[in-house]
Amino acid sequence: MKANGVILDYTVEELRSSNTAVAWAFSLQCSVAYLIAPAGSILMRYWSPRQLGIIGGFLTGLGYVFSGLYLNSIWQLYIYHTISGIGFGMWALAQCLYMNAHFKRSYPSIFAGAAGFIYIGVAVLPLTLQWLIDQYGHKGGKTCFGALLWNCMLGGVLLRPTSKSERLSEHADNALGQIDMNRKKNLKDKYLLCFSSIFSHRKFGVMIVFATVAVYVYSSWAIFLVTLGESKGFSTQQAVYLSTMGGIGGMVGSGTGQALFHFSKMNAYTCCLLPSLATGITVLLSAFSDTFVVLCALTFVTGFSQGVQYAGINGIIPLLVCSYHLSGGLSSSGVTEGIVYQLGGSISGFIQDQDGSPEMVFVVCAVVSLTVAPVSLLWILDEPSIRQCYVEEEWGDGA
Repeated sequence: MKANGVILDYTVEELRSSNTAVAWAFSLQCSVAYLIAPAGSILMRYWSPRQLGIIGGFLTGLGYVFSGLYLNSIWQLYIYHTISGIGFGMWALAQCLYMNAHFKRSYPSIFAGAAGFIYIGVAVLPLTLQWLIDQYGHKGGKTCFGALLWNCMLGGVLLRPTSKSERLSEHADNALGQIDMNRKKNLKDKYLLCFSSIFSHRKFGVMIVFATVAVYVYSSWAIFLVTLGESKGFSTQQAVYLSTMGGIGGMVGSGTGQALFHFSKMNAYTCCLLPSLATGITVLLSAFSDTFVVLCALTFVTGFSQGVQYAGINGIIPLLVCSYHLSGGLSSSGVTEGIVYQLGGSISGFIQDQDGSPEMVFVVCAVVSLTVAPVSLLWILDEPSIRQCYVEEEWGDGA
């Protein structure tokens, strides 16, 4: 997402389009990566995580290669970034399933640790893309960037196949899940599908609200961060370092999130309330700061708070819903975040086109983040334990 911010202004000029259209294409890429999760789950019936990771890695880079070689219209940009988003979604799903298969009990802390490596990419890739553009021009730079992303295929290759005992255990779990699905007890589970988990567990519903706001703020912040730096008179080369500082902050934040999980300190305060307040305040100050060092520091803190919240929101789901609603909770979280990613770029792009400056984009993000913070009280005041919607005894002997 932040790497796309490097080419935002150039792409708008190249296609003679608007910030709204181009930013929507960039956010569409992340949106598709989340929305592909249900289809990816179906593919997992026929493909192993290794196959899914290899194919996904290939598509991730292919979209950028096409964008560098054959980009002539905004519709082609939508198609190419959709291809890249599908690939990234397949690749990420393969990694998550692999981690869940091998680290089931410690999945929250393992996921938080893996998020740190995500932010390494956030810190490095914008600089890498800018360097490639300086060396080979915009078209050549995007083509080389796509070829570089083909290294994701190696990540798929390195996923070792599951053992026979693990596959048998997985088949047994699927069979039990099918029995569970056939014994639904209420109208919510029958007609709301995966979204019934939101209405069955209040804490999870609150978490979805925070995830929605966090994704909107992150997508807007990431796309327009370089543009904000340029609007304050910094060169493109300087402005790119803002993305790097945000990535470093996110890496430290995700490491902090892992520590919070390890010491059982991830809760409504550390996952939702404090990160939302920190993000809102620092993003608001960033809109009015004209000093490069101060802006870098604010960007680092924003990245840190988002890193903590990202690790918390995605890792804490198994601790907020019962075993019956866990798979539905993961699916509803992915679908919701995918939809909001799609809206984040288009809404912020529209604000940029209407106001003419990225400062208003940041102000709106700050207001939204600060406004949602009190919602965490619903989580804080809720019952501490997770209510199991269906206990094993209710399934009967046939289960």
